[in-house]
Amino acid sequence: MHCTASIAELADALSIAQGQIDAASKGSVNPYFKSKYADLNALREVIREPLAANGLSIMQFASTQGDFVSVETVLAHSSGEYVSNTLSLPVGRKFDKDGNMLPLDVQSIGSAITYARRYALSAILSLAADDDDGNAAVGSAPPRQPKSSPTALMRPGRE
Repeated sequence: MHCTASIAELADALSIAQGQIDAASKGSVNPYFKSKYADLNALREVIREPLAANGLSIMQFASTQGDFVSVETVLAHSSGEYVSNTLSLPVGRKFDKDGNMLPLDVQSIGSAITYARRYALSAILSLAADDDDGNAAVGSAPPRQPKSSPTALMRPGRE
């Protein structure tokens, strides 16, 4: 994490803004996992006015290195104070029908960047995140559910 020598004004403004921020609507669906989550647009919608009204702004910068994407998120205050942090995540890899790893594609990189932006934004503003679509960004397959065991389908966390 990086920040200015003092973040007193930023912290005061953020405290007020956090009291004004409503929960984001879980309007997006991850069809792969049949889960709902608040997408990046939903997060931006609930934070935009409270941040602006309190002299706060968000900037996010994406970069890639190898199989990783990084998103630096900066929370800035009109006083010039800021805090920033960088989140790095692996890009989900795809495989062909024979199990051979395919080269990275733009869609996988874009998905990982959007995922990182959403989680970094939630973290820097201390927004509650109650979504479970994380496997989409890393290319994992959904958990297999055994057909013969009804108790396996009833374990907590299974939908």
